[in-house]
Amino acid sequence: MSLIRHKKVELTELFYDLVYVYAISQMTHLLSHVRNGRFLLENVIVFSIALIIFINSWMIQMVFTNRFGKNSLTNTVFMLLQMICLLVAAGLLSNDFQSMVIPFFSTMAVLTGLLLAQYGLEYRITRNTADQYFIKQFFSILGVRILSLLSCLFLPYSSSLVIAVLGIIVTWLMPSFLLNPAKTGALKELTPISFPHLVERLSLLVIITFGEMIIGIAPYFSIDKLSLSSFFPFLIVANLFLFYITEMDHRIAVNKTNVSGNGAIYYHYFIFFGLSFITAAFTLLQEHQLSNDAIVCLLYSGIFLFLVGILLHAPYNKADFSWTPKFYLAELALLTIGFLLSLLVAENSLMFTLVTFFVTVGMTSLMMRQR
Repeated sequence: MSLIRHKKVELTELFYDLVYVYAISQMTHLLSHVRNGRFLLENVIVFSIALIIFINSWMIQMVFTNRFGKNSLTNTVFMLLQMICLLVAAGLLSNDFQSMVIPFFSTMAVLTGLLLAQYGLEYRITRNTADQYFIKQFFSILGVRILSLLSCLFLPYSSSLVIAVLGIIVTWLMPSFLLNPAKTGALKELTPISFPHLVERLSLLVIITFGEMIIGIAPYFSIDKLSLSSFFPFLIVANLFLFYITEMDHRIAVNKTNVSGNGAIYYHYFIFFGLSFITAAFTLLQEHQLSNDAIVCLLYSGIFLFLVGILLHAPYNKADFSWTPKFYLAELALLTIGFLLSLLVAENSLMFTLVTFFVTVGMTSLMMRQR
């Protein structure tokens, strides 16, 4: 059995993560825009594109730091330059596709170029052929993304938008096919991932997302709006946080060896989408711009995605924390019953948030008791 590589999360990595507080805020803000009491599909599309490319860029940087990063001045400079690009790109987000396409995609192309250059420098330094092969795959992934994003500079709006979005989605999925050491012989001697570091970094980014949720529900606690119903959004968020850390902090076997970590990376996209939907739902509920039926659907869609993202981590669990089919059915049944009850009482905000509170209490209690 290979030795486990314990890698410390550096302060420079935590500083890099801070820019995502702003990025997540800008993305989530898009979801809470409605027009004439109706949810805007274009906002969901822009949000989805932005979340995938932002979080995927974070993931690519995180994987580089995990496998090759040495907390050097060079690595720090690359992260600082990426932070500038992220701040610019996040500030450009809007539902006006035509005005944002060129500046947004061009900025993300620059950020992708920085990631490519960082991997390129490592390619010149390393003498490990498996590492070189691994980095070459990122040359392909990042190269395709740059070309697809820069198409906005040369092609008509409609064509470039399709190419750029397809490029983002394809390059988002490519690592799952190209970078699995268990299935690719050339990667057998690859510098192993530090799984504890990967889990810690993912958890810290989720905590940042929970922080954005706290900001989103803060208006419920203003003096002029404070009431009994103010407490349930916070308690729901708290239950979801306990649900998350019960799995990630207590159930996951971080000392596993010979894991790529790709599963944990992709499963967390469900979590990020889910938490953003929940945040938007509470914002819209407080602003009274959307029907409560639609808010219930958005809220429970978010909780469902969050639940799926957590439950998919089962293969990483410690041996004494295996989940039974009965546990899965109980979690899904509880969520389904809560959704139906919430729809029945949707016109009463206090009642449906109370129902959702009990649902999340039940979900978390089942998780804590499961062995």
